[in-house]
Order: sequence, then C-alpha cells, then structure tokens
Amino acid sequence: MKIAICDDEIDFGQELRTLLTRWAVNNGLSLALYQYTNGDDLLTALQTTSVDLIFLDIIMPLLNGIDTARELRNAGITVPIIFLTYSREFALESYEVKALNYLLKPINNHRLFSVMDEFLNDFEASAETFTAHTADGFCKITLNDVDYLEAQNKQVLVYLSDGTILKIRELFSKCEGVFTPEKGFFKCHRSYIVNLSRVKQFTRNLITTGISSSIPISRNSYSAFKDAYFAYMFDSASNN
Repeated sequence: MKIAICDDEIDFGQELRTLLTRWAVNNGLSLALYQYTNGDDLLTALQTTSVDLIFLDIIMPLLNGIDTARELRNAGITVPIIFLTYSREFALESYEVKALNYLLKPINNHRLFSVMDEFLNDFEASAETFTAHTADGFCKITLNDVDYLEAQNKQVLVYLSDGTILKIRELFSKCEGVFTPEKGFFKCHRSYIVNLSRVKQFTRNLITTGISSSIPISRNSYSAFKDAYFAYMFDSASNN
C-alpha cells in the first residue's frame, strides 16, 4: 500500500508516519510512505507516482489543502483523500471535493486506526488481482498497479507504476480478457494494453503514461481510444 502525506509541519508528518507504520505492522501490511510539505510538490509527484491514499493538511501556505484537492480532482486523480485540520469548520468543504474523511489535529491514535481499518476494508475489496505464470512459478498482479502491458514474443511484459517490469508467461489474448475496458484498460495497439488512469497525454501516434513511457496507438485504434479515454475520465469525475 502506498500513502502520501502532505503537511507543512514536518514534525507532525513524521509522527503520522510512525503511527501509520505501527498500524501497517499490526495488520501485516507492507507500506510505502511519501512525505511532502506543500501542495505543489504533491501535485508534481502524482504526475509520475501513483498512491492509494493521501493525507492532506488543509492549512498550508500558498496552495492550501482544499485547493490542492480540487487540482487533483480536476486532473482526474481519484485517489481517496483524508484531510488533516485543527478545526471542524472545514468539514463541509472537505466533502465538496469528495474527501474520504477528515481527522482533527492532534491525531487521536484510536481514531486514526479506526479510519484506516475502514479504508483497508474498501481497498482490499476493490483491489482486483490477476495470478499469472512466470518462469519461477506464479505472481499475483494488482490491476490498479499496472501502467501498461506489452506483448513480446511468447511472453507479456507488465509495466507497474513503481517502475517494476514483470515477465509473465501468458497469452496476450488471455490478458485482453482480464485487462478489459470495463476495468479501465484499453488495447491501443496489437501489442499494447494501457491503463487509462495512467495516461498523462497522447497524440494520434503515442501515449505517455505515468512512468513517462511512450507507447504506440495504432491508426485504426485512435478514434476508439480517444472515446474510451474521455468516457473513462468523465465516469471517474462523476463518481468522485
């Protein structure tokens, strides 16, 4: 699980890291934590890094938490957000940007753990996986972690959002049946399937994804890809 913490109070951010690490250990989870001190840095980072949850301070200099959240939603980033604040007066605004929850500072351990337990239940329910053959046996791939897939000879390369590349021994046609448009994927070329949520920009010939890779769009697929991409973005915005 990958979590971003954005808070201009560095000491508080470190305290939150400690508590989240304790919660993860108690639940037998592996946790990757990314810490930022302002909204601009968070927005920049999320152009190339995907996370599963964001803790976002509301009162920060320059770009505050509410405006940062609006920027994220306008960019089509639908990651759940938990706001951090010293006052309840921002509760209404937090729901206007579709926040998952908000926590009052100083953080109450029991309240934090309770919120994280609820998030974990939803996260595990939505984290669909695909078990694939590899040279060494099997591996479990979480669909949301995939940037794109590439057919290469008799194997498929799976490019994950953290830069990892998995080599699986599966037919590309089988992968097409798993990584489907209904799950946010699109076959943009006879050898490529892309995760629509990871598309950063595209032309008539190329798609740039979150890990800054460029993959081709076939001439016959461009129109359908464009329609699928904008339909996906519209649905994501409507549901958040």
